[in-house]
Amino acid sequence: MERTAHRFDMDLSQPLAMVSGGPDSVALLRALVELGSQPLVLHVDHGLRDEESLMDARFVQELCENLGLYCEVRCLKVEGGNLQDEARRGRYRIAEELVEANGLSVITTGHTADDVAETVLMNLARGAGLRGLSGIPPVRGRVVRPLIERRRQEVLRYLAQLDQPYRIDRSNLTPKYTRNRIRLEVLPILEELYPGTGGNIAQGASILREDLEVLEGLIARVVRQRVGEVVVPLDELMAMPVALRRHAVRRAYSTLVSDATISLDSAIVENILKSARKSEGTRVIQLPGNVVAAVRFGEELALYRETDLFLGEEDLLVGKLVFAGWLIDVREVQDYDPEDAARPEVAYLDAQLGPYKVRFAREGDIIRPLGLEGTKKVYKAMMDRKVPKDQRRRTPVVADGRGRMAWILMGETGEEFKVGSGTEKALRLEVEKLS
Repeated sequence: MERTAHRFDMDLSQPLAMVSGGPDSVALLRALVELGSQPLVLHVDHGLRDEESLMDARFVQELCENLGLYCEVRCLKVEGGNLQDEARRGRYRIAEELVEANGLSVITTGHTADDVAETVLMNLARGAGLRGLSGIPPVRGRVVRPLIERRRQEVLRYLAQLDQPYRIDRSNLTPKYTRNRIRLEVLPILEELYPGTGGNIAQGASILREDLEVLEGLIARVVRQRVGEVVVPLDELMAMPVALRRHAVRRAYSTLVSDATISLDSAIVENILKSARKSEGTRVIQLPGNVVAAVRFGEELALYRETDLFLGEEDLLVGKLVFAGWLIDVREVQDYDPEDAARPEVAYLDAQLGPYKVRFAREGDIIRPLGLEGTKKVYKAMMDRKVPKDQRRRTPVVADGRGRMAWILMGETGEEFKVGSGTEKALRLEVEKLS
């Protein structure tokens, strides 16, 4: 484990160890102590196995007491959906919080080469690309896996030599879950046919990770980040060979989704690239991990996490305000400057008609555009300006206290809020999209 830590530059000086009580995590903890570390231990009780869950927690606490370590036990209930996926996300969220609060170096987990082999087989069956076939990375952000080059048999021998007991999670023995069936049924058959299969697959995944690093270096320049989105310009994407286009899409996705167990299958990638060849309108594709891919007017591919929109509103006071990735600068001014007001990022409003608020546009909002007769739906006004369909409900607007539209950011100003000869005091609003 020390060699692995050195090879992948893992800082094990002040780690947090995630310990379930199973053999892999217990071996991780014992090895960390043997290397001179004094890890903070995290055990998360999901309460999914009633009394067994309580016994797991007690076991880990007693083990830590015997080793002179502090153990943090957290209870986290998960409901609905993919329980294993939700439980994993919850554990890592708690681990990140503890690392921040205690100034620790890394989060360590007990993943082994067998876990890598299982992940590769699952991803291969789903039609994953090189990223999926490269398995579980030794290091991803703060998470490090010092046992990633060791087989499960080695872990069990190590524990036997220490005469160290461990807990068995009976849910890992049920064929209900895909990973369990691969571990209990598929890999044993492959090991019988080709001895050393698990280690060979893990080694192959390691080689693919190195190849992937080279390929990603070639496409890194076209994958860009801005507030809340990962963006790929389509002219640059389509100028690449097809193989690199696929890697660019996967790279954009993995920039948002840090979970190595979630990857895009080939059919989804091809669907995205097919949409990217069309120049009209906006096409939206739902991706795993609560991610949205939007192909906008043949100009860009944008990926972002689908989250519940903030339905509240903020008071628009004199000064600077950050709202949904926009910087809004509000000033009181005496003079109206028509050239300045013609800039799309600037609006002048009659201050006396306030107070004003900023919020997201909603279905049914109506504006009376400056200089035009009649009214127009806000979403229609955005569509006329080619605001991508997926962005319309994520675009802020300025409204008065009665909910009337005063300004669509970077767009129309409401006729009734214009600065005229009778205006005593004006507000100048200038916005900037944060990058």
